[in-house]
Amino acid sequence: MTETHIVAIALVIFLALVWWKGRHAILGGLDRRIAQIRTEIDDAGRLREEAERLYAENAKKAENSDAETAAIVVQAKAEAERMQADAIANFEALTERRSEQAKAKIAQAEAEAIRAVRIEATRVAMQAAREIIRDELSGDQADALLNQAIEDLPHRLS
Repeated sequence: MTETHIVAIALVIFLALVWWKGRHAILGGLDRRIAQIRTEIDDAGRLREEAERLYAENAKKAENSDAETAAIVVQAKAEAERMQADAIANFEALTERRSEQAKAKIAQAEAEAIRAVRIEATRVAMQAAREIIRDELSGDQADALLNQAIEDLPHRLS
């Protein structure tokens, strides 16, 4: 047996002893590392499932938000049209009221003007009648005419 064989045998014995004494520690370390890797893989799987679930929820929310947005836009347009119709109706009603008020003021002014013209015409006619009576009628004729006018007054006022 040569020295090389002895060194090889010694190496094999050394490795056998290291294996025999240290295999529990080595295998325990490897088992712990395997368990740690399995835990990390399980955690990664759970995280992936949660991410997929959250993605699906967010995709569904995005779809719903598009529909909600469209519904809000439709509702806003309908509300704007209703408000516009109300504003137009209110404007037309206000215009109609103001027109009626203007017509009433015009009618009142016309009636006032007619009344003023009648009063003035009556005043002028009475003044003319006084002058004619004073210039052309004698005292007896004037008294008879005055009595006749007083008797006709109730019929003319009614």
